[in-house]
Amino acid sequence: MNIRAKVIILLLSVFATLALVEWGVERALLLPRFEQIETDSARTAMRRVSFGVGQALAGLQVSANDWGNWADTYRFMQDRNGAFVHENLAPVALRQLHLTALAFIDLDGRVVISRALDGVALESLGEDLFPGGEMPKTAQWRRNLAEGRPAQGLIATRNGAMLAALSPVLDGFGRGPARGMVFMGRLLTPTEIADIGARSQTDVVLDAVRRHGEPPIAAASGGPGTMGDPVSESDATTSVRHTFADVDGEPVLTLRVDVPRQITTGAAATVAYARLFTFGAALLVLIIVLLVLDREVLAPLSRVTRHASAIGSGDDLTPRLGLTRADEIGTLASELDRMVDRLAESRRRLIDNSFESGRAELARGILHNIGNAMTPLGVRVAKLQARLRDAPVADLERALAARASEPEGTERQADLDAFVRLVATELAESVRLGEADAEVIARQSGAVQAALTDQMRSSRGGTVIEPVDLRALVDQTLEIVPDTCRDEIQLVLDPSLAATGTVRVPRTVLRLVLQNLVINAAEATRAAGRGRGRVHLNAALVPADGGTQLHITCADEGVGIDSTHLDRVFERGFSTKGDTGNRGIGLHWCATAVASLGGRIWAASDGHGRGARFHVSLPVPDSTPVPATRAA
Repeated sequence: MNIRAKVIILLLSVFATLALVEWGVERALLLPRFEQIETDSARTAMRRVSFGVGQALAGLQVSANDWGNWADTYRFMQDRNGAFVHENLAPVALRQLHLTALAFIDLDGRVVISRALDGVALESLGEDLFPGGEMPKTAQWRRNLAEGRPAQGLIATRNGAMLAALSPVLDGFGRGPARGMVFMGRLLTPTEIADIGARSQTDVVLDAVRRHGEPPIAAASGGPGTMGDPVSESDATTSVRHTFADVDGEPVLTLRVDVPRQITTGAAATVAYARLFTFGAALLVLIIVLLVLDREVLAPLSRVTRHASAIGSGDDLTPRLGLTRADEIGTLASELDRMVDRLAESRRRLIDNSFESGRAELARGILHNIGNAMTPLGVRVAKLQARLRDAPVADLERALAARASEPEGTERQADLDAFVRLVATELAESVRLGEADAEVIARQSGAVQAALTDQMRSSRGGTVIEPVDLRALVDQTLEIVPDTCRDEIQLVLDPSLAATGTVRVPRTVLRLVLQNLVINAAEATRAAGRGRGRVHLNAALVPADGGTQLHITCADEGVGIDSTHLDRVFERGFSTKGDTGNRGIGLHWCATAVASLGGRIWAASDGHGRGARFHVSLPVPDSTPVPATRAA
């Protein structure tokens, strides 16, 4: 993906994010604010309705107080005269008082007389509000009756909920003792509820009502953790429900207020227009920004990129960009032209120095390998010198001199003869061991000479390919591995080495490669600090494109290689063993030598402290087995 596409995607992403943020602000902040206003308005309307119900109860209480504190009522509760009933309890009187029920109750709670009429039609409701002729046995009303105090509230009847008020019967001057209670009730019909809503300037609907004998209705409440009456919303209205309790505290009536969602509808339309305007303005700004950005930045940058790609993919370093600008892109173009100038000069110098550099690199690798081979050679020579120096030649000479001066047949002469035989035996053993050391020194010297000879042959006409028995080659390799390294490891030779048989490979180069790998494994084992570790060597002939490959694996139990270093262990000068000593040469030489033979070498490890595996793959010109007598 080019930078133009990335910039376009980035700008589109920015504007899309801004649009998403704006949409989120509308949904999370603006519209909820308008919805909250509507909710508050609906709750306010419901509070007005609740206040209207309270006012209706208060008005009913005033009427009950007037009738209760009336001298005629006071006398009637004492003498029960029929004139009072005829004159004051006619249906017309109930309609004038806007009552559904009127009753007089004595101090024992018995109903003296009661009327239950439809205050409009002046027809009987067909309902006995006081079954058994007694006032309902509510604890609240019984206490008010006993204490002569007024009371008001809602009660459930078979025709619905009723507003009810109680007032004590007094002598007309507000004095007692009270002779009973006056009960006044007004049925909450839809007309009465609509009237309450009209006085509250609110449309109110009867949502649920409990009639006498029915189970309590579900209370409309916000539930745990909510505030106020519950609110429900539809596309057209916001509804608030409020449940009123009767005198016993049981839910008896639920009213609902429906408020049209005009505020939210208007706000949503306004926000939609604002969103469209914002999106249109953002799209116009995006187009202008893209045009200006393409003209001033993207097009010149594409020109610089195409020029850099042409320089990088070709060998011609003569073209120059020549872009004249007074900004960062102009500076980049000028610096690119200067870099190409310096690159051309550096290439000329590199070509001039490559030959000498190659010879120096080759010489360094040869010296490193010869140094590895000379180390065990020096150790063997030192051991041979120490063995010769410790040989008992002087003791033998002194014993022979003493033997010559001793008379025949003496006991001392017999002791000297025995001593001479012992010294001669020890001297013979030293000579035998010295011969073995000399033979090893000769072979080690031959390995050094072979490396030099192979290098001379390679410099004249390529690497020498020889038939090699891998098992014998490993034994020869161990002879040029320093004793200090061999003491650190236990070499485990897989049967696959012998099974591979004799193959045609560059013997000297492969021997030096194996020497470096074994030395490297020994040093890794020493660094792990776990004593002698095993080093496994195995080999296999695997089919490859156009021929056969010899695959050799050297696995150790050393410190392992970090995954970030697996590709660097073959770099010249790189080493995980510190900067001291002759580090970073052996594996680099192995990679160079194997690559020059058309093969490859690579490393693998499961991580720090879990060992490492080095793989060498070399092409085998002819995999036909060769007689063992021809193998090295």
